Formats: sequence, structure tokens, C-alpha cells
Amino acid sequence: MLTEVDLRLLTSIPSSVSISKLSNSTEYSSSYVSERVAHLEELGLVTTTRQNREKQVRTVHTPVYEGFQRLSANHSHIDFPSIISPSMLRVCWFLDRPTAVSEIVPHVTLKRRRIYQLLETLLSRGFITKHEDRYTLTDELTGLAEFAQTVIRYEHQQRARSLLAAATVVWSGPNEALITAQGESLDTIGNRFESQENWSLTGIPRFRDFGLDLFAAGAPHYFYSELRDEVTVEDVIVHTLLAEADTRNLSYCAVLVAAGDVSRDELRHSAWYYRIEDMVEKLIRFVETNGKSRPDEAQYPKWEDVTSLASQYGVTV
Repeated sequence: MLTEVDLRLLTSIPSSVSISKLSNSTEYSSSYVSERVAHLEELGLVTTTRQNREKQVRTVHTPVYEGFQRLSANHSHIDFPSIISPSMLRVCWFLDRPTAVSEIVPHVTLKRRRIYQLLETLLSRGFITKHEDRYTLTDELTGLAEFAQTVIRYEHQQRARSLLAAATVVWSGPNEALITAQGESLDTIGNRFESQENWSLTGIPRFRDFGLDLFAAGAPHYFYSELRDEVTVEDVIVHTLLAEADTRNLSYCAVLVAAGDVSRDELRHSAWYYRIEDMVEKLIRFVETNGKSRPDEAQYPKWEDVTSLASQYGVTV
């Protein structure tokens, strides 16, 4: 994750600069600049080359670099590197909508007390507002949440692609991510991800754990989490919808919601976290009205198709 020093270095690198000049312009020691440049190069944010006896550094125009340039240009009076830290970015990820601390706590590795400290910093600078127990960035500074989400997504992308070059992030949160794995055989993909700590298979192949042994076609999906070892049935449903909310996936999810031990409250909370509340609410209403409340959307299955699918797998809905 990016630190204050990393951001100051990124903003101090012109088209190309030597380590010694970068050290002089930032007043950090050459050894420390070299250390942080190596970290930035690992993240794919800079490249280095040798020119004579000097190492030259260039920025790479990644979404992170461009996002920070945009944020800084829009608010040139704010010294963002002094505010932004790995912990602050994780909290800001939530703040483009009114959010309570109790909603942040389950989804980050930060302690509740630390979250309050970070929010107090943002409040004291006028970056966020508080209404009752909910915090949100001001309209002028929603770009800070966008930058936090960009950095976090980029980090997850780098992590996934270190295992599989063609991996794609479908969704990312402060300490969790959902990715599509493709480009290799299913066995190769499985070996690469399932042998790693924090990665779990998710989506349709996991329906069998909850009573529906479905045929899984297409690229598999994996869930990365620094917070928990297992995915819940509610997670699996939401992951499946995030992967693709087509007729097949909607039908499978409807059967599982109707027949499985699925908590509606937990499903709604998962939908809030993954930011697909409307989609999940429509699915719940569709199931609870036995198809009478069917969304007027071409991809939505008919209720008789859902019941027919359920009977194929010996499930009553």
C-alpha cells in the first residue's frame, strides 16, 4: 500500500530522474529513496533503468498515478500525501456514501478505535460530514473515495496477476477481492490459487456446499480475504451475481435463496458491502412472491423455469 513518502516521490518524478536528484528534491536520503523506488517498481508504478552509473526512474501511467494526479490537480491547496496512509485509504473506500463505523469494522483489519481516529482527522479538516452515526465525504471531495478505490483495486489486481497473468478483478474491497481466473486449464488455475493463503473458490462451484450440485461452466472465480477463511452462502450468491447476472445465474441464485438456509438480513448486508443492493432486493422480492414480483428485465427467468430447475436437482421451492 502507498505511504506518504511514496506519494511524494510519485509527484516529484518528471519524465525521467536519477535517484540522486530525486533525493535532493525531496530531501530524503538516497538509500531511503532507493528503497521506496524499489517498492514502487514492485507495484508497477515506476520503472528504472541504468544510465552510466546512475539509476533513472520513470513513472508508469497507471490508474493509480493518473488518479492521484487528477485528485491533486482538483485540490491543489491540499497536501494529500500528509493525509493519505494505507489505513486512511481503507476507511475512505467506504465514504462516498453515508456509512456508520459499525458497517466499516467487519470489513477491514483496522480496530474500531483506529477507525474513529481516522474519521476524526477527516472531520477536523472538513473533508467529511457526520449525520447521526454516519459519515460521508463532502461533495467536493468524493474524489478521495474514488482514489482509495482505485489504489485498492490496483493492489488486488497486482496480487492476482502475480499468480495468473490473465486474472481480472471483478470487485475489490479494502481487504477482500473477487477475481475471474482465465487463460489456463482449470486444474492449473486451481493449483495456483487454492495453494495460496487467503484465496477460496467461489461462485457456482460452491453451490454444492449448500445443497445444489450444479454444473459449472466458464472461467472460475476466486475470493481473496484477509478477514475470514470461509465464504458464506450469502457471499456465494452475491459473488455469482457480480460475476454475471444473466438468466442462468439468476435462476441458480433464486433456487438457492428459495430452498437454502439463506439469511435475508445477511444477504442484504452482503449486497450493501458489494454495492449491488438493488439487484439483490429484486431477487429477494422475486423469490418471496413466487415470481409474482418479477423485474421487467429481459434476463430475468420466469418462476416456472426456476421451479423446473429446482426439481431437476431434487429441491423444493
